[in-house]
Amino acid sequence: MVDTARWLNQNFAGWKNLTAQEKRAIRDFPVLWSIFELRATGRNGQRPNASPPRICHAVEGLETDLNSVVFQQAKKYFSNRYFHAGNPTYAFDQLRVQQCFLRRVHAALLDEDANTTDVLIGLLLIVNRLRNNFLHGEKAAYAFADQLDNFRHANAVLMSAIPLWDVP
Repeated sequence: MVDTARWLNQNFAGWKNLTAQEKRAIRDFPVLWSIFELRATGRNGQRPNASPPRICHAVEGLETDLNSVVFQQAKKYFSNRYFHAGNPTYAFDQLRVQQCFLRRVHAALLDEDANTTDVLIGLLLIVNRLRNNFLHGEKAAYAFADQLDNFRHANAVLMSAIPLWDVP
């Protein structure tokens, strides 16, 4: 059987230029997303599907304290990455957040007084778009360059969010 790491180094330009930490964050992300999707949206006999509307519904239905240092750190990171002086950056445009969810993401990242539910929804909507760009080849198009912080924060948000839902 072929070793995946060896194959990627030999067949995917740029993979060997990534650090071990970058590779780990990138490879961990889809596993964490899958667990999140199951826990947050695969409840009560529903098929897991963490679409933006289902993410909003799942977070709004939580009856627990959502205050998390991880969420605040991710809010700060993504705010700085995706907005400059209140205006969306090129990186934000590349996320392609659906028009109907733009207001929620803007409020979550830019409103200093945003409640923790709104912040978590905004963060998960961003993570959803990172997932989409990851799985549809857009991140691979530039060999995942400069993505460590994106995936490190996304993974941290997922690991902090997953326990908010009991095992289905």
